[in-house]
Amino acid sequence: AEMRKMLAQRYHIETIVTSHDPERTYFSENTNIGEMLVVFRRWPDTDKPKPPTRVVNLARNPSTPADALAVAWAVGDGTVEEMAYGTVQEWPESRIREGNWGAVQFLSPYLCEKFDELRTGRLFVPVTLGKVAEVGPAGQGIRGTFDRSSMPGVGAMSALWHHKTEVIQSMSAKTDAEIVAKPGKERQAESLWERRGSLMLPTRLFLKTTRVLSVRLDTPALGSAWVPCKPKAAGTESEALEKALCVYLNSSVGVLALLGDRSNKKPTYPQFSMDDLQKIPVPDFAAVDGAAARLAKAYDAHAKDALLPLPSMDECPTRRALDAAVVEALDLDAETVSDVRRSLAAEPSITGRRYTGRPAG
Repeated sequence: AEMRKMLAQRYHIETIVTSHDPERTYFSENTNIGEMLVVFRRWPDTDKPKPPTRVVNLARNPSTPADALAVAWAVGDGTVEEMAYGTVQEWPESRIREGNWGAVQFLSPYLCEKFDELRTGRLFVPVTLGKVAEVGPAGQGIRGTFDRSSMPGVGAMSALWHHKTEVIQSMSAKTDAEIVAKPGKERQAESLWERRGSLMLPTRLFLKTTRVLSVRLDTPALGSAWVPCKPKAAGTESEALEKALCVYLNSSVGVLALLGDRSNKKPTYPQFSMDDLQKIPVPDFAAVDGAAARLAKAYDAHAKDALLPLPSMDECPTRRALDAAVVEALDLDAETVSDVRRSLAAEPSITGRRYTGRPAG
C-alpha cells in the first residue's frame, strides 16, 4: 500500500493491466508471484488535477507475441471491451492517491465498485473486524507450538486443523484434531490456548471448492487453516455477535467483503494474514439497531444447512436465505445483493475457468 501511495503521489498512474485468466495468471514465464503492468508518467503541473487511472482487467491473458501485440493495440486505442479481451474501468485519482487500487480485484467492474461502496459506508455503516473482535492467533504459531495427537490429551485441547470442503459444508462445525504442546513449549501453548474461540475464520481458500467462509464451533478451540475470532463483548451479547458475524461472512456481501481487498498473488487461492482479516469491513452492529439479533436468529435457523460451493452460490438455497437475512437486517437493496451474488458466481477466480460471458454491471 505504501508503494502504491508513493507512486501515485510522485507520478500519474496512467494505466494498470492485470490478468484474470485462471489458465494464465501471470505475465512472466516461470513465476508464481502476482503481477500487474503499471504505466506511469511524471506529472510536472502540480496545480493541474491528474486524470483518472484506466484499469484493464484481462479475461484472457495473451500467450503468443501476436496475441500480446493485438491486446496492446486494444489497450492503446480503447477497444479492449469491444474486442472482448477484458474489462476497463476509470478509477478516480483520489482513490489511486490513497492507495486504493481496488479496481484490480475482480474482472467485473460492478463488483469492484460495490466493494468500494461497502468499504466506504455507502451500503451500510461499516467497521473493520479488528475493531469489534480479536483475531488470532495465527496458524503458523499454532503449528510451531503444538503437535497433533492421536489420543485425547490431559488438557483436552482441540483445534480445527483442516478446511476440507467435503467435511465443512455448513456454518456449524466440529473440531477435527486433538493437540498437545511440543516439548519445551508448554508455557507458549498455555498462553495460546487462552486465546481460543468458537467463531473461526479461514487463512486460505481454494475458491472453486470452498463452501463456507466462517464457521462456529460447539466448543472454543484453536486452528491451523483457521483462526479464532472473539468478539469484544461479554456473555449473551458475544454469542449473538458471533452468530451474526458468521451469517454475514457467509452471505454474498460477506464474500465480497473478504475478497475485495485480498492479495492477488494467486487469485483462485487467496491467503489471508491477520492484518487482512482484521481489515474486513463488517456491519457496525452498535449503529444498526437489532441487526445482530436478527442475524443471530438466521444463524439458529440455518446453522446446519449445507452451502453449495461458491461457483454455485447463485443457486444455493442456504446462501439465498442468508442474503435475505442480511438484506432485512441491514436494510439493503435486495436486487443489489442478488446482483452481487450472481456476479461473484461468474468471477474467474471463483469458477477457476476463463470468463466466457459478460460481467454484470
